Amino acid sequence: MGPGEPYMTSEVAEELGWPRRSTYTVLNGLAEDGKIRKKKPEARRVIWIRPD
Repeated sequence: MGPGEPYMTSEVAEELGWPRRSTYTVLNGLAEDGKIRKKKPEARRVIWIRPD
């Protein structure tokens, strides 16, 4: 993930070749640890951002 670039779960999952649900779980854990930011602009959409 590039710093400041927004990514959707499906984009990260596709890049890694992982299932979307597994990718979401890992990204959510990183967000809880403060390593990336999580934005939820809609009910079923999450955007992940790596801080600078």
